Amino acid sequence: MDGLKRFRLLRENAGAVQSIDLPPLDIAFPKVDMFPDGRLLLAGTRCNWRGAKDYDLNGVVFDPRTGQADRVLFGDGISDLQIDDRGRIWVGYFDEGIFGNYGWGHPGPAPVGQAGLVCFSAVGEKIWEFPNDAGPAIYDCYALNVSGAEAVIFCYPDFPICRISADFQLTSKRTKLRGCHAFAMSEAEILFSGQYDDPPDVAYIGRLDRDGTILVRRACLLMPDGSGRPPGRLQGRGKRLYHFGEDGVYRAIVD
Repeated sequence: MDGLKRFRLLRENAGAVQSIDLPPLDIAFPKVDMFPDGRLLLAGTRCNWRGAKDYDLNGVVFDPRTGQADRVLFGDGISDLQIDDRGRIWVGYFDEGIFGNYGWGHPGPAPVGQAGLVCFSAVGEKIWEFPNDAGPAIYDCYALNVSGAEAVIFCYPDFPICRISADFQLTSKRTKLRGCHAFAMSEAEILFSGQYDDPPDVAYIGRLDRDGTILVRRACLLMPDGSGRPPGRLQGRGKRLYHFGEDGVYRAIVD
């Protein structure tokens, strides 16, 4: 059992809480999401390459109905991971997953996430990656938001908003923001988290201008009692921006 950890997933839906126990796994600080058919996906952010036949399979697809757990490779340096309505897995990578570390690229093969954003099938096969001639380069995928069958990212160094359609068509819009790690979006507006060094309650609301630039105004994220949002993790999914903190889980919705 050395190095193995036990995980329990709590899922709330319409006030009902479902508890799912997973088998012991050798994954630390996993990213987690659920497939449309009820299977679970966990992926450790780090992944070592030690040799051609010796590397970590840092993803686990778990079926709670059968207890089967299948291992898959997502590579090192995962910044975020979300599953779309078609069961495809979208994975964003930070700089070490793009340029190489933990054996990947130095001296091993090219990093799995060298494109910065990769779409995998439900069984872990790479089916698309961000094209290197798309215009904006990805040195670090700061934020990922998957809704329906589309994915949207906010990435370093130029920090555009890039939308990838269900059939992998790419469009991008310019912003003047820097360092936002989460966002939620509707057809009309985008709600960004704070920039570098902003307090945790700072946010930005953006609207598209005619020339393709996202124009923003500063806003404030408030808790139900009217106080400013305390420190915690933010996660965007579709129109919803979730706050996870010691005080609980809250969400803001973009109209």
